[in-house]
Amino acid sequence: MVEDFALRNASSIDEIWSGIARRYNVSEEEFAGRLAAVAGRISSKKSHTVAGEQSAIAEEPDSVGISEDERQFLASIKADDLCLAIACERGDEAAWMEFESVYRTSMIAAARVLTKDDSEAEDLVQFVYGELYGLRQEGERRVNKLSHYSGRGSLGGWLRAVVYQCFIDRKRITARFEQVEEVEDFDRLARTSSINGRSGLSSPPPRPDQIEDPRLREMAEKALARALAKIEPRDRLLLNYYYFDDLKLREIAQLMGVHEATISRWVSRAEKEVRRRTEDILLKEFGLRRAQISECLALAARSEVDIRNLIRDVNGQTVERAP
Repeated sequence: MVEDFALRNASSIDEIWSGIARRYNVSEEEFAGRLAAVAGRISSKKSHTVAGEQSAIAEEPDSVGISEDERQFLASIKADDLCLAIACERGDEAAWMEFESVYRTSMIAAARVLTKDDSEAEDLVQFVYGELYGLRQEGERRVNKLSHYSGRGSLGGWLRAVVYQCFIDRKRITARFEQVEEVEDFDRLARTSSINGRSGLSSPPPRPDQIEDPRLREMAEKALARALAKIEPRDRLLLNYYYFDDLKLREIAQLMGVHEATISRWVSRAEKEVRRRTEDILLKEFGLRRAQISECLALAARSEVDIRNLIRDVNGQTVERAP
């Protein structure tokens, strides 16, 4: 499976590998092996979902045996994040130093959202580090959670999910040993234990996608605001029409007296320019690393930021609205 996947996708893997900024002690063969393993897990999961059908990872191959799903899978890989995770999994000291400097702050922030207590947040993150280091043993095998990171989403987002799961696991364990003195306490534990089999959780904690680093969110908003302020007023107007006035390309074209295809090109170009400027500001003005920049962009994409308030002229006046 590994050899077949690597052979079929050699050109794509070479291109991905060449774009990785820092590889630590990870070899291209090892990197390709992880990609093949992830693709295999996806294939297995899909084959169980659709009984009697071939896995989507292997179906509809082209002339060299590469399926469209394989192409999409490789195009979606966060290669730098995956390489860092593999290096940490192998115990590379430089990789762990990088991991610590980039992700510890956001892990603490996520833990604080869940625990509502600084000391408990530190304890939770230390527990998570133990899971990531692989302190537990199953037989002769060291259990390392980093081996489960697929690279299909950002490492920062995956780590928030790990913090969340470890929080739930610890809550379940500690709830079993909770000391009770009053009848009301027994009643409370009985109620919480009977709900979906979950014990000790009187109210649901935030989901992993609701946990974020407020520092990175603030940087994302500031960088996006500055990027929008630097683009052409016409581009801000286009983005405003398209995203917030819900005008179709045809309607914008009529307003601006050009062809619909021209508007499509203009909107695409404006989006790319905003992203480029945002990344540049995060890198040069805020001094963020690649992984942190990716996390900021993901936060901006999924958060409820009121971008209307960011689409302003340099003098602070809101751009012209659609009639």
